Amino acid sequence: MMEEFPLELSSQVEKGRYANLPRPSDGNERAFILGYEECTPDYTIERNEFPFWTLEFVVGGHGFYREGAQVRELRFGDVYTYGPGVPQYFGNDQDRPFRKYFLVRSGQVYPDLWREAGLTPGRLYPLGNPTSVVPIFDQLLDQGQRSDAHTSKIVSSLEEVLMALIARHLGLSQGDRSRSRKVYELSLQILQREYKSLHTLADLAERSGYTSEYLCRIFKKYHGESPYQVLLHRKMSAAWLLLHDGQLQVGAVGHELGYEDPLHFSRVFRKVMGCAPSSVMSNQSDTP
Repeated sequence: MMEEFPLELSSQVEKGRYANLPRPSDGNERAFILGYEECTPDYTIERNEFPFWTLEFVVGGHGFYREGAQVRELRFGDVYTYGPGVPQYFGNDQDRPFRKYFLVRSGQVYPDLWREAGLTPGRLYPLGNPTSVVPIFDQLLDQGQRSDAHTSKIVSSLEEVLMALIARHLGLSQGDRSRSRKVYELSLQILQREYKSLHTLADLAERSGYTSEYLCRIFKKYHGESPYQVLLHRKMSAAWLLLHDGQLQVGAVGHELGYEDPLHFSRVFRKVMGCAPSSVMSNQSDTP
């Protein structure tokens, strides 16, 4: 890593590897910071915007990502971009901190290369099984740290390969219009929309019109987790945000999400998020 960075790096990182390239002075827009980070259990990013266009790719851990008014799971294989004028609010579970790569680009306009790959700023995209993407990020870091006359050209070429692979993964994901994929998408939409009133897998099965066994199979195929686990993470991510806002007490937050027993809600929250709900409120109250 070079001695100086043009941006302040997050303090919520236990281990990192970075490459800092010279900012382009020829008017061309290209990557000038590359990185890999292993985050701390309390890693959370909340800001109104970021001065440069940034792409992040999660290769480990689990957490949440606010996409507009919706809170989504953030997990292995997810990619997202942000920059000027794009609010960011995401973080990891305390017991499953993120491991992620990132790429920062110069220029105030969203990169055409990223848009052509199918990415939109502020949106979260699951790439499915993106094992082919990881070696490209590693090569970007390796080449970015060489700092010779060929570095910028090689990094730009690798970024094009990276975007082509992302476009391929998104195309494969979007191109799967099988019956099982349609059922998965329909059921996931119901879960995301009606999670407050869903309590069991049987509830989701009843509202979707498909059996619990079938839903388990297709969620394992397309999501990697059971629908009930997805429901729990959806509820607890929403609970974390409500607690963090500090407007409701623990019992009221639990009731909002369908838990009549505050103790049961607290146990579920601790199991899923790795901390007591009261600690989220305490941390918020201590924030200046």
